Amino acid sequence: MTVTHLPAATRRTVAALLALLLVATGCGLGANSEPDEITADEIPADLLDPNPSTSTTREGATATVTVYLIRRTGSDTRLAPVSREVEDPTRPGTRLEALLQPTTEQEQAQGLTSSIPTGTVLLGTPELDAANQELVVDLSSALFDVEGPELAQAFAQIVWTVTELEGVRRVRFLVDGEPQRAPDAEGVEQDGAVTTADYRSLAPQ
Repeated sequence: MTVTHLPAATRRTVAALLALLLVATGCGLGANSEPDEITADEIPADLLDPNPSTSTTREGATATVTVYLIRRTGSDTRLAPVSREVEDPTRPGTRLEALLQPTTEQEQAQGLTSSIPTGTVLLGTPELDAANQELVVDLSSALFDVEGPELAQAFAQIVWTVTELEGVRRVRFLVDGEPQRAPDAEGVEQDGAVTTADYRSLAPQ
C-alpha cells in the first residue's frame, strides 16, 4: 500500500500505523497483490497535522451585547435595551462602537432612536481604573451637536451601555481629550464620574 501527495514525515507516520495494523490483524499483502493508493483526503486530520489546534473560536465570530437606545412614548422618554453584535464583548470600546452605530431600520420600526449625534466617535481606548470600577471614555466633540435633554439622554445611553460590563460601575468623560462634566438626567453637570443612578428617571421600564 502506498501513500501519495503527503509530506515525508506524514508518510512515515502512516506507514508505521499500517504496519502495526497488519501485525495486529495477521494480514499481509500477497505476492501478486496490487498496492492501493491513499489520497490525502482519506487520511485522518490528526495525522496530517501533528499539532492540531484545540481552539473552537471561529475567526470573525460575534457575540450579542446590550446597548441602550431611546424610546419616546407620549411625553415619557426612557432608555431601551437592544441587542447588537460585536466581536469582543469584553472590551468597553467594542460596546461603545456598537452603540455609536446608526439605528437600524428594524430598531426604527420599533420606535427606537438615539440621542447620540451621528458623527460622534470614540477616541482611543477607554481606560479602566479597576480599583474604583471607573471607566474613562474619550469622545469627539460631535457629541455636543445636541444640547439640553437630548444631551443628557446621550450621556445616559453611554453610561448604561458601558456599565453592562462586569467591573464597570462609574464613568468619567473626556471630550477631545479634555475632562468633561457629564449632565445628569435633569441636565445638571456632575463633578467627577457618573453612574446609572444619575439617570434613574430615564431607566428602562
